[in-house]
Formats: sequence, C-alpha cells, structure tokens
Amino acid sequence: MHSKVSFDPKQTFFVLDFDRTIANTDKFHEILEETIGEKTTISVDFLHHARFQAEAAGLSFDTIQYLRDYLKDTESDLSWPDIQRSFIAKAQSEDMLEPGARALLAALEKSSIRYGIMTYGGEAWQLAKIEAANLSGVPRLVTRLQQKGIILTEWKQSTGDFLIPPLLTKEFEPVLVRTIVFLDDKAVSFKDIPEGVIGIRIRPPEGIKLEAQKGTVPDGVIEVDGIPGALQVLFEVDKS
Repeated sequence: MHSKVSFDPKQTFFVLDFDRTIANTDKFHEILEETIGEKTTISVDFLHHARFQAEAAGLSFDTIQYLRDYLKDTESDLSWPDIQRSFIAKAQSEDMLEPGARALLAALEKSSIRYGIMTYGGEAWQLAKIEAANLSGVPRLVTRLQQKGIILTEWKQSTGDFLIPPLLTKEFEPVLVRTIVFLDDKAVSFKDIPEGVIGIRIRPPEGIKLEAQKGTVPDGVIEVDGIPGALQVLFEVDKS
C-alpha cells in the first residue's frame, strides 16, 4: 500500500490520460462497431480484427481514418460525420468512464484543482470519444507523441515551475504551477518525465494485456490498480 501523495492543490495541475485511464475504450469501440454495423456494409468482425492486430503490435488503431478510407473506396453516400452523430448519441446515454473516474473528477472539482486531458491518438477520434463521454467541458490536448514525458519536460521552466498551455486550461490562458500530477496507463508515457511531476501509472485491475501498456516505469512513478488505487494515494478515498 502506497502512502498518500503530498501536493499543494493551489500549485498543482492534473494531467489525465483518456483511453483506459479515465475512459472505457473497449466500450467506445463496441458502440462504434454497433453503429457501423447498422449504417454500413463493413464487417464488424473485420473491423474488430483490424483493431486487435494494431493493438497487439502496440499501436493505436485510428478507427476514423479506417472508416474514411473505406467510405471513399466504396463511394458510399455516408460520411464520418453521419456515423459520428449516431455514435455520440448512443454513447452519451451510457456511462463511458472507468470505475472511479467520476469520483476522481469530483474530488478535483471539490478541491478546486485544475486539470485537463492529454490523450494520444488521431484527433478526430479522440475528440469524438471525449464528447461521447460527456466531457466536452474538460480542456483537452490531443498528441501524436506517445512519450508524454517529453511534452511535460517542454513545459518546465528554468525556475522549476511548469507552464500549462492554454489548450489545457478552462480560461484558455497559460497557467504556472509548481507540480504536475500525471495519470496514464502506458509505461512509455512516463519515459523521461521531469522532476516535479508526480507520475501515477494506472494498471488495469484485471492485469496488463495490451502490448502498449507493457514495460517498466521510471523510479518514483507510483503504480496503482485502476482509478480507485489512484484515489487512495491522492485523496485517501477508495470509491468506484
């Protein structure tokens, strides 16, 4: 059991990964595949297999680009926005977050701690999922760089503080903080994280299965089981 992490709420910014950290990525794909099956002639089994192969190789499957290519090649009258509207409507009627994620967001709001989502992947698909999760009001930054530690290093100032970019703030203005708390499920995301970042690696409670999640994290990064584990070390609460 890890002891509680100490930080000053007024001088701290939380950077939250999206897929498989606060959001149920598999559930998003299930709903999208269901929508695709209703609206197109794409084999859902074939789509599922394509995603499985990409993830087995440690890659992020860009579902939207796959769909766009298919619709173009088949000269379909449908477009991604047509499918996206149905997908978002279906997902918004369900809880698309991982266990404990709502409790984490509530704890951040209660303590007036600033936070934003930094997610890896194709921008159109990531933004669609964030909207589908009813999190459009949360500032977000989509990156094509898996090693997020490099990004966090770029934010570090000569004073040791971190300058949070406008895209990740509700006021859309840069914010200077002393500490970053960074939550992510992938080991590679923590590579080269700078001093001053509290790294929380979210392990799947059922065990690590995806290639992209495997690997070791740097010394000092705290590994916990799911968001409930993070809640325990950050706020001394354990909720699902």
